[in-house]
Amino acid sequence: MHTNYTVPSLRNVHLKSLTTLGLLFLYLLIGGTKPLQAQEPPRTIHVKYQAVIAQNGTAHLEASINFSPASYYDVIKSVYPDLYLLFRDMISNDHAKWEVNRSTVKISWDDANQTIHLSAVVQGFAYSKDNQWQIPLSKGESLVTQTRKKVFSTYTAAQPGGTTTTIGAGIYILPAAADNINFDPGNKLTYTQSIPHHGGSPQLSFDLLYHKRIMASVYKIYADPNLDGGQYWVAKSIVTNNGSAPMYDVKIYYSLGEYADSWTPEPFSTVLPGGAAVDCYYPLISSKVSAFKTENPAHLTVRVVYKDAAGHVHQEEHTKLVSILGINQLVSSNLSEGEKQQVNPIGAWMDQTNNMPLVAAYVTKTDDPVKQLAGWISSTAGGVAASDSDKDALTWLKAAYDTEQANNIVYQTPSGFLDGTQYAQDVKFPRDTLRAKSGTCIDLAILLASLAEAVGMQASLMVVPGHCFPVIQLPSGQYVGIESTGLQGGTNAASFDQVLKRGSEELVQHLKDGRYHLVNIDKAQGQEHITPPDLPTLGANFLTECGIHEVHYVGGGGNDNPPQGNPNNNNPPPNVAAPPLAAAINATSCSGTWKGYGGNSPLTMHMNDSDGVVSGNINLTLLDGELFQAEFRKSRVRNGEIDIAARGSIGGQPYSIRMKGRRNGGIVTGSITLIERGPFDIVKDSRTFAWKMVCTDNSNGNNSNNN
Repeated sequence: MHTNYTVPSLRNVHLKSLTTLGLLFLYLLIGGTKPLQAQEPPRTIHVKYQAVIAQNGTAHLEASINFSPASYYDVIKSVYPDLYLLFRDMISNDHAKWEVNRSTVKISWDDANQTIHLSAVVQGFAYSKDNQWQIPLSKGESLVTQTRKKVFSTYTAAQPGGTTTTIGAGIYILPAAADNINFDPGNKLTYTQSIPHHGGSPQLSFDLLYHKRIMASVYKIYADPNLDGGQYWVAKSIVTNNGSAPMYDVKIYYSLGEYADSWTPEPFSTVLPGGAAVDCYYPLISSKVSAFKTENPAHLTVRVVYKDAAGHVHQEEHTKLVSILGINQLVSSNLSEGEKQQVNPIGAWMDQTNNMPLVAAYVTKTDDPVKQLAGWISSTAGGVAASDSDKDALTWLKAAYDTEQANNIVYQTPSGFLDGTQYAQDVKFPRDTLRAKSGTCIDLAILLASLAEAVGMQASLMVVPGHCFPVIQLPSGQYVGIESTGLQGGTNAASFDQVLKRGSEELVQHLKDGRYHLVNIDKAQGQEHITPPDLPTLGANFLTECGIHEVHYVGGGGNDNPPQGNPNNNNPPPNVAAPPLAAAINATSCSGTWKGYGGNSPLTMHMNDSDGVVSGNINLTLLDGELFQAEFRKSRVRNGEIDIAARGSIGGQPYSIRMKGRRNGGIVTGSITLIERGPFDIVKDSRTFAWKMVCTDNSNGNNSNNN
């Protein structure tokens, strides 16, 4: 029953609440593609870091990182043979408003002490605005003490799920001229410093990074500097002062022509010789781009204006040609070829597809045709509330799949987009898939996810090499995959049970592989603001005009537990002789102690019945001697039918049990499904067998009529 099971952690789950220094050194370390054993003990990452800040705001950073348990050092080293891959997000500058001097980066393993050492020089680490120097802090970063120009801070952060805790201890060594030092917890560290007289003049050196392809489908994200570490800027300017005198009142203006609102810069008060101002452009792009069907050219203009000590104004302007893509075009990655990982195959694929979480913007659960079709499906499914129970959810999903099949919505062959071999592909919104009655794997996954979300279900999109399929979280918390490419048309179409089984198998398979983005729609559209664009209003008869019709039948409901593994014990339980009490027990109450067998395994249940609502506990001793124990609450007994669901463990592994049966006096018979669960509550294995029990003691019974 027990199997060794490994599953990589989600690569696109990052801790965004680290300290400024902790973020530099741990951006990938915690959220990276490292294999995790199911039920492994908690880990702690200890980080000691120091920033020596020069007068011009440039910082020399050093950090040492070790692990508890120490064996996790070996895990990190085995996954990242090239340490550059581990810290690529910090070095490539796509996730923060600072600039790392790549030539200064030094990263090394220290096997003797099981420690990673890192050092680098960062420009713009401290910057001057509102006539004070500022270093951003993170929420939760606390001041320990301050000794003259040294500021000591600490930080603790837990990864979602509780598997990893980071404990950081940092030192900020401020310039000798720093004065009026103030530590605002969770906000910023500020100070002032007098500027000595400089001879000579400033000299501007300007570097511009920019995204050559702007996606109309997600135009809203470009205005959000907090999304995914701020990586979705349109342009990033590095203004360096290579002269011998300060630059004052430095302003960086951006323009995207008619496609974005005017940009009002926040000036940098001072850029000292050798220092830099690092600035990102997050434009509020006009919704007019959502009407683009094809690629459109646009001019990105950047103008830098500053004053010298005499008050003379200097400026420099640069213009770049960019493309605003059509509404259906999605770019797989916003990294340059030089920034993509090449050594680690998991990291390489993740970099080739790092934009795929943005696919959440194509899920339009509030679009009128989606809501109308979801309503039709609910009627087809017999009016079940899809978010109430696993059975109702599967009934609804079956009706949705059958509705698509009956309306001849079919799968069409995709390109190499999801393999990372093409940089962009047309992705359809659900309305487009309904209009065309066809779609690639990603189109069909988006359609089903949108329909499920429209009725309150929790949907995700699983993006893997060369493929995408929807993943639905059932009300019990279980995740199931659905292989929506089973819509082959006509007699070639797969049944719902087949696509449910195949999709759930694929989910487990790809979690083990590690190359995936599991895009949680509610989280992406809610917390991360990856929302759909404003689409044109459609007529009330849109579905009918597309040839989409309601299917008039009541769905069969699927399985309470989707097919996972093979039942390995269908033997009937041993014959259980009913004691005299069993024949006399009051049929209106299940309260008491029940004993019998599940398959060939001894089974004991203690139940307390309150007007048909039953709570209690289960003890099932398996043939290998292991014990499954669980408590259940508020199960129901109706017309003699018993349906109990509970969760417990065997040998430290999580399991759930589903018991269905019919009561006849003091005897209950039925079937049990015992389910082994893995990470993300994925079903790993199951066994189904018969059970039979008799009531041996109803002294706790309600309304008992024992003689």
